[in-house]
Amino acid sequence: MLYKTDMSASVDRPRVLVVGAGPSGLTAAHRLRGAGFHPVLIDQRDRVGGQIRTRREAGYLMEEGATLLPSAYRPVLRIVEELGLHDALIPAGSRVGFARDGQVHELRSEALFRDAVRSPIVSARSKLALAQLGLVNARIGKHLSYEDLSSAGRWDHETPKRFCERHLGLSGEAYDYLIDSTVRGVLGVRSDTISVVELFFMINNILGTTLYAFRNGYSEYIEALAAGHEVRLGATVRELVETADGVRASYTDADGDHVEEAAAAVVTIRGDRIPDLLPGYFTDPSCEAFLRSLRYTKCVVMNVGVTTPPPGVRASVSNIPESIDPGVMGFTCEHNKAPGRVPDGHGLLAFLAMTEHAERLVREDDDTVREWFLRGAEKVLPGLSDTVDHTRISRWNEVIVYSRPGLYRELGEFVRRRPRGSRIELGGIFWSSSNICTATCSGERAVRDLLPLLRADASPPAGVPVTVGERALDGVA
Repeated sequence: MLYKTDMSASVDRPRVLVVGAGPSGLTAAHRLRGAGFHPVLIDQRDRVGGQIRTRREAGYLMEEGATLLPSAYRPVLRIVEELGLHDALIPAGSRVGFARDGQVHELRSEALFRDAVRSPIVSARSKLALAQLGLVNARIGKHLSYEDLSSAGRWDHETPKRFCERHLGLSGEAYDYLIDSTVRGVLGVRSDTISVVELFFMINNILGTTLYAFRNGYSEYIEALAAGHEVRLGATVRELVETADGVRASYTDADGDHVEEAAAAVVTIRGDRIPDLLPGYFTDPSCEAFLRSLRYTKCVVMNVGVTTPPPGVRASVSNIPESIDPGVMGFTCEHNKAPGRVPDGHGLLAFLAMTEHAERLVREDDDTVREWFLRGAEKVLPGLSDTVDHTRISRWNEVIVYSRPGLYRELGEFVRRRPRGSRIELGGIFWSSSNICTATCSGERAVRDLLPLLRADASPPAGVPVTVGERALDGVA
């Protein structure tokens, strides 16, 4: 499958395989083409984009996966500019909601901590503890990287809950309604199960920023990123091996078994499947063991079109604490986020399930899932069920890496011991806290690591200067 490309323009360029056509793989392909190579993307899905998908039904524009683009995601914003999509990016509302006592308290996303101090959502005593958290965060912030979060491994010993209790005396309402609620709303997991590094990563690299959306949905970005590439969809790569002068991939699609050869490859599939795909690639068994240990969360999303927007809710995204409902992590209000997403006078919300509940819900029928979500929604938005006129259920078996305490220290060992100088490089979301920016940076890093070897083979045609990570590489040997 070709995405609107003239193949004659790239027929003489060295080919590089990219396994996986999600944001990481598409970014790698974008950088490879900019450096003068011809990427070939292979993905087992029937579409590009991984966990990003926009649908329009019954007059509603619905996001099934990623929905917002924080201004802190600067590597993604660079690519938005390169693709000429600047005008497609619009402000997505500046309010983040926190539910408590039958009310959704709203804070501005770009002034989250300042507004939290002024908000009645927690007491003055709790606000002092939050101020201490801010001081600790200032020391840790410079070590938090989208490209490799093992740089923060020295703090990766406990959960946010344990850290807040031991070091800050922060518990009770501040923990329940702000800390745990935020972790739940961003990651879909409880903050007594993950690494505290995730909390500081969110504070520095996601929260407290301006929020954007794509005018026609996130798929607008994905389609632009995929344009011009050779893509094989519905194709499962069984094995990828390095040869004397390149790589060889064996894959299966609807037409049968195939073998594809290329100068190099970038692999962006989920980490726990990489060892089986790359037999003999890891000389250090600890690297393979680390990847096999990775676990991924699940999520179920219900988009809900309503005839009347919920009164008094102006936030684009709202978090739901465990004390209100343990199963629903939060909801977005698309009608608050961007214009043109709903029929006149209507509203559109998307509710998301916590991963431990999604484990069961992914196997349930739509009616059961719908009833489950609406029971939770009514606890925050009474009367919502009476206004529903359209729903869509989406099930995700793979969302983010479940970052248990110690994961990023182990990642540091993986980074030190992983193969170097190979014609196969690894992308994907396991390198840092999982999000589209991490995926983007890992795709760029994989290409950056491949280019010296590829350029030693041959001089590709001169291309437009390409930015990979923080360095400019001009596409000429």
